[in-house]
Amino acid sequence: MNLLRQPGRRYLCTLAGGLLVVVYLFPVYWMFASGFKTSAEIFANPPSLVPRNPTWDAFHFVFVRENVLRYLRNSLIIAIPVTLLTLVLGSIGAYAMSRIQSRIVNVALVTVLLLQVFPDALLATPMFIIFRSFDILNTFAAVILATTSKTLAFALVVLRPLFKQMPIELEEASLVDGCNRFQTFWFIVLPIMRVALIVVAAISLVQAYGQFVYPLTLLSQQELQPATVGIYSFVGAEYADWHRVMAFSSVFVLPILVLFLLLQNRIVAGLTAGALK
Repeated sequence: MNLLRQPGRRYLCTLAGGLLVVVYLFPVYWMFASGFKTSAEIFANPPSLVPRNPTWDAFHFVFVRENVLRYLRNSLIIAIPVTLLTLVLGSIGAYAMSRIQSRIVNVALVTVLLLQVFPDALLATPMFIIFRSFDILNTFAAVILATTSKTLAFALVVLRPLFKQMPIELEEASLVDGCNRFQTFWFIVLPIMRVALIVVAAISLVQAYGQFVYPLTLLSQQELQPATVGIYSFVGAEYADWHRVMAFSSVFVLPILVLFLLLQNRIVAGLTAGALK
């Protein structure tokens, strides 16, 4: 009986998993498909799952008229430094917090977690005032620093427990062999943590790439604005070019989709690291 039930259970699990994947990915498909529709077909009733007369007009518009590549460049100019800063500061900070035995460390970690409760819209105004006093408004540096303050907290929370799980004997052995503390951290600790660092880098990159509130608040010059702000040019008070919005969004999310497809195995391995012993 068990032999008969086993294939049936596998079939049901596969079917359920396939349905979940379809439901999860359908909005992504709808976004890409809507980019090939005309403005009239967007509002057709009943809606068409497949574009009846596919056209590249919306994509041509966002590339030629709206210069979507400039917006993507600005998004990457913000996202890449944020990711690098998060990795450097997050790995050093999490390592230090995992090795220092003090109540102050626990208080600092709890404080960092509590600060994440506040939404970006609430923090944008004081950051605007601070950056204005330093005369760095309308610069990428302001957005990079503001966004790093959010992603750094995530890195500390994720990396600290993983650093604590590392056998301290490895570090002691490297110190006996003549390495200093920095060499031990660089040549011993970081290579062991590479999967977790890839996860932190990927998620930090996505958060910075999709940041909206800080660029909208801190950047008033259109040539500096990222794609998350640029997409608003298609939405007016009484009308929205939804087919162009979908085309713009498709181009915007494509680099992130490719990144996660390439790194999916490492990301899953890093997210599940430490879950089982």
